[in-house]
This record gives sequence, structure tokens and C-alpha cells, in this order.
Amino acid sequence: MLNWSRVAELKEDLGEEDFREITTLFLEEVEEKLAELSRDPPDVFADDLHFLKGSAANLGFEGFRAMCEQMESRPDTAQLSNLRGLYAQSKTTFLEGMDP
Repeated sequence: MLNWSRVAELKEDLGEEDFREITTLFLEEVEEKLAELSRDPPDVFADDLHFLKGSAANLGFEGFRAMCEQMESRPDTAQLSNLRGLYAQSKTTFLEGMDP
């Protein structure tokens, strides 16, 4: 679900403070985009999935990235609840893994 080596690499490259800032921004932006997806027209839907896929890849949310990629190639709004559920699981796992 998460690529912990990518998370560790990013944390090392950015430093603790910048890493926390980036992850907070990532989580906020993803949640905003997920809320918008059901209202998006088809062309914007694919663009938003592309944005989510890239963001997820950068932060190591591998399962979420893969699902965004799948949905980007075959847009299907019926899968949104699954995508939101996977994100929620990934976020929980990520935040638990970040606790010292």
C-alpha cells in the first residue's frame, strides 16, 4: 500500500520540517481533489486523476497511485468510493507510520 523507502528517501532529502509541511499540503490537496472528482466533467476528471497519481507517486502512496492510474486510463466514476476508501486506508497507515 505504501512505499516506505520512498517516504524515507523524501524525508531524508527534505528534512523533518519541510517533509511535514509537504505531507500536510499533499493530504489537503488530495482530499480537495477527491471531493471535486464526482462533480468534474470527464476531461477534468482524467486530469484530476493524473494529478492525484503524480502526487501519490511522489509521496509513496503506491496502492493509491496504481488505482488512480487504472482509473485515468478507464475513467469510471463508479470506482470513486473505492478510490476514496483506499486513500483513507493509505492515509491512516501513513500517519501511524509517521508517529515517533
